[in-house]
Amino acid sequence: MSNAITLQHYQQIRHVDEIVEVSQDSWFVYRRSIKANGSLSITRRVVFFGRSEDEVSRWLENQTTSAAYKSSRNP
Repeated sequence: MSNAITLQHYQQIRHVDEIVEVSQDSWFVYRRSIKANGSLSITRRVVFFGRSEDEVSRWLENQTTSAAYKSSRNP
């Protein structure tokens, strides 16, 4: 099978991170797992707290795992 493309070279997205502004100087990064069937878990957990959007954005950029993320203000 020399023509077959192995999927081992592609890292799948395993979680989704969401940036949420809780107050003027409180920013949380919430993480939700992606289940084996591809659906998004309904349970989220705080994985980082920062004092500014720039701080949490820098933290996300430094993460080594594959993730998708979105930003929202005052949930």
